[in-house]
Amino acid sequence: MTKNISQKKPLLFVVQQHHATHMHWDFRLEMDDVLVSWAIPKGPSTDPQTKRLSFRVEDHVYGYKDFEGIIPGNDYGSGKVIIWDRGEYLPLGRYSQQNLHQTWLDSGKLEFELKGQKLKGGWNLIRTSKRLYGEDTWLLIKKKDQYASTGEIVHDLPNSVVSGKTIAEITARDGVFRLGDYK
Repeated sequence: MTKNISQKKPLLFVVQQHHATHMHWDFRLEMDDVLVSWAIPKGPSTDPQTKRLSFRVEDHVYGYKDFEGIIPGNDYGSGKVIIWDRGEYLPLGRYSQQNLHQTWLDSGKLEFELKGQKLKGGWNLIRTSKRLYGEDTWLLIKKKDQYASTGEIVHDLPNSVVSGKTIAEITARDGVFRLGDYK
């Protein structure tokens, strides 16, 4: 049995649906006061048979966890963002909570339990040996448990857990991200 290492304080996860150059879901885990992030082109799947390709991208500042709105401009990161899911997560394994970023992430196999509004139960993020588009590639895989299902959760539950809006319904009135807003 794997032991929970996160007894001291709950850790946050957030999944932001981001319609930038291409639609994708940004999966973010709080580690050492930042949001360690992966871009998932097809979004998470609750089907344990479905392995979702994920790209490790730049860490984001912790305050970005609350952003929903529009990132202005015409570059790669521009576009609409909703908070598709959020909650707490529990890292599993033998790692120090203070060194998750160095030890657990560097191991290449992250095992955790999500306690979100949409995503729940056991999950794995496993680094592959391949690099695509200059980024480390990982696989996000749902564990077989009571929360596993064969539906397409990102299509079945498209609304923000904060505003209730879909990505198409977001406007500048919901918020505009400006560099330096989140620290």
